[in-house]
Amino acid sequence: MIQNAPTRTTPTLAALTLALAAMLSGSCSDAAPQPEAYVPTDFRTLSALDAVDFETAMDSHRREDHITAWYGDPATRDLVLGFFGAVTGSVDIGKAILDAAVDAGIPPGLAFALAHAESGYDPRAVHRNSASIDRGLFQLNSATFAKLTEAEFFDPAVNARHAMAHLEFCLQQGGNEVSALAIYNAGLTRVLKGGTPRRTLNYINDAISYRVILETLFEAQVVARGPGSAPLAASDGSPELAAADLGSAPAKD
Repeated sequence: MIQNAPTRTTPTLAALTLALAAMLSGSCSDAAPQPEAYVPTDFRTLSALDAVDFETAMDSHRREDHITAWYGDPATRDLVLGFFGAVTGSVDIGKAILDAAVDAGIPPGLAFALAHAESGYDPRAVHRNSASIDRGLFQLNSATFAKLTEAEFFDPAVNARHAMAHLEFCLQQGGNEVSALAIYNAGLTRVLKGGTPRRTLNYINDAISYRVILETLFEAQVVARGPGSAPLAASDGSPELAAADLGSAPAKD
């Protein structure tokens, strides 16, 4: 589902990395006394292990899903919406992805990485194939989703809901997130035959890398600041942390 999406002002992987690096470097300033440093959950868990536990930890440790937990808590829900409103450039788009992912039991970080890879968070993105058209936030294919109207393809909430159902199918068929992304992008038949194209491998690498940075940035910007911090979006829903501050997503080939 590679598409010619128009250039949008959305954060790229490199821009998210720079934003995280700037935030971390700023925390080292001697300008004012700093509160006790926040230690990520994974660091606290893993730092307590003895050497004999390393192998078990590598096999069994799973990164905590802070996004789902904080979105499900009324006390921190607005913070999550504000953060993803800033990331996507629209609180409505962020909410559509969050709701669809949580309802389908999909890690939100994976859902946002998929939307970024597919459309750069552009709900009007269109890519014409030889016999079908990919449309909307998650580039749903007109042949696969033949019952959807054009308006439904371009509705972020509807598009996200169908995309998460399809991603759930891909996860069931592939057995893991890497295979699921390959199936979503290249199709089940091609992946099962072992014919995953190079561009799909690059697509998977970009999506996974983006997810890691996104989840790290969320923990640093939202979890570390705590429930009492100010949302990253204004009360009218516009992101206070402008997407332009994090860079622009390049136009897709």
